[in-house]
Amino acid sequence: MSSDKLSNKGAKSSLALRADRQKKTAITTVRKKPLTTYKVPPLTLRLSLTDKQNVQDWVEELQENTNRKVSAAKLFRALTAMKDEIDNSKLLKIINDMQ
Repeated sequence: MSSDKLSNKGAKSSLALRADRQKKTAITTVRKKPLTTYKVPPLTLRLSLTDKQNVQDWVEELQENTNRKVSAAKLFRALTAMKDEIDNSKLLKIINDMQ
């Protein structure tokens, strides 16, 4: 097929697409980082689906035992509050055993 037949069907070359994009005037905005209710950017944790499910199961278990709404963030804040009570050698052993 010749290029005329293709262009009649709506096909465009990559050069034509680039020229079309340059003709458009776009409004650019500065992207703002999302903030939590505490007015700080959220901490991103990269977890496997299994780990995410384990955290969610733990959150649900804790929520069943309290009259408050429990979230993963509250769980981490609670763990941070009790960090001095955690056996660091046991914790480090578990971390070192992880793959």
